[in-house]
Amino acid sequence: MWLSLFISILVLAIGSLILSPVLNFMNLEPQVRDIAFRFLCAISFGIIPLFGYTVLRSCIDALGQTRISMLITLIALPVNVGLNYLLIFGNFGFPRLGGVGAGVASAITYWVIFGIALSFIYRFEPFKSLQLFRKFYSVSLSSFKELLKIGVPIGFSIFFETAVFSAVTLLMSRFDTVTIAAHQAAINFASTLYMIPLSICMSLTILVGFESGSGRLKDARQYSIMGIGSAAVLSLLTALVLLFAGNSVAGLYSDEPEVITLIQHFLIYAIFFQISDAIATPTQGVLRGYKDVNPAFIICFAAYWVIGLPTGYLLATYTDMGAYGYWVGLITGLAIGAILLLSRLVKVQRSFTVRSVDSIAR
Repeated sequence: MWLSLFISILVLAIGSLILSPVLNFMNLEPQVRDIAFRFLCAISFGIIPLFGYTVLRSCIDALGQTRISMLITLIALPVNVGLNYLLIFGNFGFPRLGGVGAGVASAITYWVIFGIALSFIYRFEPFKSLQLFRKFYSVSLSSFKELLKIGVPIGFSIFFETAVFSAVTLLMSRFDTVTIAAHQAAINFASTLYMIPLSICMSLTILVGFESGSGRLKDARQYSIMGIGSAAVLSLLTALVLLFAGNSVAGLYSDEPEVITLIQHFLIYAIFFQISDAIATPTQGVLRGYKDVNPAFIICFAAYWVIGLPTGYLLATYTDMGAYGYWVGLITGLAIGAILLLSRLVKVQRSFTVRSVDSIAR
């Protein structure tokens, strides 16, 4: 919790310095820029509880109580929707804040879920018996070092994968509004489908961590095969949804024929990186269970930023592919990342097996 507090303050400090330059770079219309600036300022008041909640949720999940995390998330949904209804539109006497109201609503929601998670850990089993937050602990630099040694590579791996999509959105600002809107809609739906391999990734980290820590390497391997295989099969099912129901999906975001057609085209490209994600993301979860995090960090950086993004830029700028070039770049980076991560997992599992055999022999 101490570490999350310090990092959140650091993020707020950095954000205050780069917010205006980033918005200026995006070349937005003055009114849009003003709303974006005030929205981000409003939501920043929720950064500290959001980071704190992330720590609490990780503790809850690590103890296998993922249903509680799900419950808290489900509680957050109506809270956020209700606050949006009140603050965006100014209903029931609340101030009409427009887009800025969404930022205020999110910040308040972050405080609410932080309080709920804290209450669960403090009052209910199996957390109550751990006696958490019943004694004051001062800052421990050695504990910070241990957490950062594992956490930083994991964080950067996630950052490199998610930030590349944000970078593409920034680079696509040179295209017309229709193209940007269609791109964002397709990315939004693809991100929703991404929750499937992401959830499998998180469960694999817990399960493989349990089994490898207990010396049950065969079970850890079986969980990894089942998890990655399940994610791959489910990705094929979501690919069918994108292929045959693309028009219906696009219709959820717009009623303009031109936008719908573009969204459908982007969704076809999304099929290919969905399949790569279904392999790469669960594989990262397995590697984290083995506490093998540094190579994955390097692989993600190289695949997404050294190969994927430059490839997309070159195709979008110097070929007739235009905006689609960025999607081809994303597909390339994700596919290479999936292959390299899978190769690393095979190597790690062999290493664990060899060490286990040597230990028995002794």
